[in-house]
Amino acid sequence: MNIHIIQHVSFENPGRIMDWIQENNHTVEIIKVFNGEPFPKAEEVSFLIVLGGPMSANDTEQWIQDERHLIKEVVDSEKAMLGICLGAQQLAKAYGSDIISTPKEVGWDSVTSLTQIFHPSKEYTVLHWHGEGFTKPCHATPLYSTEKWENQGFRLFNAIGLQFHFEATKETVKEIVEADSQFLSQSVFSVTRGETIDFPEPDENKDILFSILNTLEREVK
Repeated sequence: MNIHIIQHVSFENPGRIMDWIQENNHTVEIIKVFNGEPFPKAEEVSFLIVLGGPMSANDTEQWIQDERHLIKEVVDSEKAMLGICLGAQQLAKAYGSDIISTPKEVGWDSVTSLTQIFHPSKEYTVLHWHGEGFTKPCHATPLYSTEKWENQGFRLFNAIGLQFHFEATKETVKEIVEADSQFLSQSVFSVTRGETIDFPEPDENKDILFSILNTLEREVK
């Protein structure tokens, strides 16, 4: 299977998603928006993954709107889609949700699972990196929440949106912190730059990510 990944900025890369792609012998095409690369046509896509970035789904640039149109076309065509952070907000907005300011959850902290579909545990420690959030799309099933903002993840048809980062590795966290450390200083969590970079990546996060990707993969088989 060929996986299309939309990457918005150089410092937010696919991380552990690449491990899953390699382990399953899939091919991948990474569309680097920051290099001006064009989006694929919806009919060319079997599985679309849209990563995060510091821009807002409320921004008015044409490419933001074009990306959202692509997401809706892919999902409406009953193909698989995973949105992470900005990608989740784009998915939610494509289906009528509002994107609004939320507490700045930035750094490692907990998230509560509302389902045991992907992993038996109830609570995980994940990388958060956002100051906006989505309202739940109509007909979506909530998947995750936190004390600061209840809408942290959802499933809608054959698509999943995650406000946080299961895909983060120590290397990708370092890149994000170095590129966006000012945002970290505004966090509602009491964390430092060094603590965020040095925090040990929880082993279960890879397992949960792979379970999510495997579930979505079955949607297109």
